[in-house]
Amino acid sequence: MTSRAEVESIILKFVEALNIDDASVVPLTRHAEYHGMFSPIPISGESDVRKHINQIAPFMLNEKYGKMIIEGDSVAVMTSFDSVNGIYNEGAFFFEVEGDKIRSIKAVFDTRRIFKGKDS
Repeated sequence: MTSRAEVESIILKFVEALNIDDASVVPLTRHAEYHGMFSPIPISGESDVRKHINQIAPFMLNEKYGKMIIEGDSVAVMTSFDSVNGIYNEGAFFFEVEGDKIRSIKAVFDTRRIFKGKDS
């Protein structure tokens, strides 16, 4: 099992990737999966997950992480960001870590705000 500090460092690489629009810094397993609001099926495989992160990162500005709960190799992170259209959003990412890499990412955000606008 990976230490808490190592797991936290791995997750912070993901947050960094969103802020610099560069998924190459995210440590992903070869069989990584990304489950998100805009994809009806999980995105599978390291290169496809990395490509997806690169596609969504430019739309998520000032990504910040809040409370991080780590239980072994499972991580829940409260996050917030400003979207490119000026809408502030909060949500969570859930991660499964395998060794020193991320195996699974699940994103949960309130998409109604994104589609409705600032006043929702």
